[in-house]
Amino acid sequence: MTNEISNYFHAFKNKILEADEIYAKCGKDILEFEKLLIESEPLEDYENNFLVILGYTYRLDDVSQRLYYTFQEAIYAIDLDKLMKNEDSLKLNTIVYTLVLANILREYESKSVDETIKEKAILEYTKLEEKKAKENSKYHIYQY
Repeated sequence: MTNEISNYFHAFKNKILEADEIYAKCGKDILEFEKLLIESEPLEDYENNFLVILGYTYRLDDVSQRLYYTFQEAIYAIDLDKLMKNEDSLKLNTIVYTLVLANILREYESKSVDETIKEKAILEYTKLEEKKAKENSKYHIYQY
């Protein structure tokens, strides 16, 4: 299943689609992929990654920009995993980006945000950023 989805995204490697084109050309496919993943994979293991990536997308207020940039990031991540022959990362990125893009597509279509998921996503992303800042501060001490 994930190979089919990653190949689908990878097919867009050298193409640039605007948000409305992504919605029109890929929206139904991505939502169908999400449904198939939910039916076939235990997705609890991917929840934290899903929330972090989704939280990262909320840095942009405009849903069109979030759809465009997240779609491009998905293609880039999948392409890199294929080049590096990293099957674990390929599976992770394929699943997580499919779930994130499906969430953004629903928001794009309905023009409404699931505030509960948004809050959880922003919280997870913020926790990750704070952890990275704390790690980085250790190294800054030695620069003086």
